[in-house]
Formats: sequence, C-alpha cells, structure tokens
Amino acid sequence: MSESKPNNDNSSIIDVTDDRGGSILGHIWASVGVTLVLGVVCCGLYPLVVWAISQAVFPVQANGSLVKADGTPTTDDTKAVGSALIGQNFSAPGYFHPRPSAAGNGYDASSSGGSNLGPLSDKLINGATKTAPPAEPAAQPATAAAAPAPTSAETVDVDGIRLRVIHYCVDNGIAFKLYKVNADGHRIAEVKLSAYQDKDGNLLDTKLVDDFPHPPSDTAEKTPVIAADFEKLVPGDAVTGSGSGLDPHISPENAELQAPRVADARKIPKEKVLELIRQFTDRPNLGFLGDPGVNVLMLNIALDKLAPLAPPAAASPAAAAPATK
Repeated sequence: MSESKPNNDNSSIIDVTDDRGGSILGHIWASVGVTLVLGVVCCGLYPLVVWAISQAVFPVQANGSLVKADGTPTTDDTKAVGSALIGQNFSAPGYFHPRPSAAGNGYDASSSGGSNLGPLSDKLINGATKTAPPAEPAAQPATAAAAPAPTSAETVDVDGIRLRVIHYCVDNGIAFKLYKVNADGHRIAEVKLSAYQDKDGNLLDTKLVDDFPHPPSDTAEKTPVIAADFEKLVPGDAVTGSGSGLDPHISPENAELQAPRVADARKIPKEKVLELIRQFTDRPNLGFLGDPGVNVLMLNIALDKLAPLAPPAAASPAAAAPATK
C-alpha cells in the first residue's frame, strides 16, 4: 500500500493580508466619483447638448410646434394661439369640431387620458347622470316667510356615445329617427325629436340619457329610447375620444360631414371648404404608418383667413366678444 503524501498546494488558500484588490474605502470613493461624473455627463452635459442642437436645427418642434393666428409657426408662446400637436375646443357652427375627450362632455384639454371603459360599458354607450347636492339656503330674517326647500339638479356626468351621435347628427344636419323599444330591443313606436328639445331647440341631454336603455338597472315599466335609421354613417372618431384625449386630428370622413355646416355659417361654397380639408389632411407617416388625419386647428385658422366670421351682435361695443375657438 502506497503512503499518502501531504498536499503542499497552497493555491486555494486566501491570503487575508493581500490588499492588491484595493480597500473597501477605496471602492466606496471610486463609486462616489463615478456617480458624480456620470451625473454631470448624463444629467447636465448630454441634455444641454441635445437642447442646443434641437434649438438650432428644430426650434419650432423643440418648443411645442406653436402656431400664430395667421398659421405660421412661432417659438414665442405669447404670440401663439395653439399647438399643431394639441386639439382645442372649437364649438361654434363656423368651425370644425375636434374629437371629444374621454372624460367629460365634449373636448376638454384638462381631461387627458382614456376613459378606461370597456366596449360593453353602459356608461360608455348610454352615458350617466349625477345629482348635485342642493345649495345651502341663504339666511333669512326671523320674520321672513319660509323659502321653498332647494331641489337637487340633475346633470350629465358622462355623455356616452348615444348622446354624442345625436348631437353630431343635429349639429351637422344628418337625419335620423328616435324609437321607443321594448326589453328585447324591438321598436315599438317612433318618437319626435321635439320631445327631447326645449323651446329654443336645444337638446335635453339629461332626459335623453335617462331614457336610453341602461341594463340591468332598467325597470319593467320603463320604455327606453334609441336613435336609428341614420341618413349617413357617423365616423367613429366623431363620437369617441383618442387614447390621449388630446388628438389634434379628425378623420377626413368626419371633416367632410362637417363641411356643409361650416360653409353655411361662413357663407362660402362647400367646394372651397372641401379644398381646404384636402390641403390640411396629413398623410400617414412614411406613407403607410397610421391613417390620414385632418388637423383641426390648422384648418380652422385657414378658414378664418379665407372667410372671417362676423362678430356676434352685442348690446354695446364693449360687450362684443371674438368668435369662439
């Protein structure tokens, strides 16, 4: 039997006295130094270089793509009337109207974001109302007669697609019909639109939203009302918000349906309005990314240059106000 020999290989033994890898304190100071250098480079020099290049090469885009009242770009926000990248709340008949915002009624730049409602959501399709609490009555003298108790006011909380479609059709002269339907959705009788309008012809939004079908909360006694038999198809972008809620574009189909209303309000031929729509239609990026879109702000600015709207009548010159944009 061979005699085992002791292992004299000491390569696996760690020498705790060896400081060739540096001390812990040295590593800490090196880490602090690298952090400071990278902070100066990445948070100071790099943004400064990018800012300088963008201001020199793309000054308009770098400052928000602002435009003046004549449609020319500007970098001075005191002279700007808006940005070509952000929608605005145009509501007058002589202007093209933007896409609605997801939250709220109509376009609201402060309500950025999506609705987060599913495609079968009752609130998204039929809307919802809310009842505001009654205002506190003013203090009355002890001898005064008791004032009637304040009543709660019902208002539209979310307009919903059904109400948006009706407003769009009424605003743009698209014929449709209202029908009462049963629980199965079958039409029972036609309803006149005047039943949902006030004496001035304004739509009674809360009454419409209340009478729309709201399953499963509808009672057996309720006979819902729906709109149908539309003369023309309403584009989806006319009654739905974009993902951001700030989209400056509408579809060419949406713009063409609004063209007769705008032309009539400005007393110009419809063909001139359609020509402007084609002029301010942005094509898909690189020719195939996305869909064509009409920039509403730029189109409305061009309309004001072509055929300015007359200011509304006022009791005195001091009360006159510019056209709504």
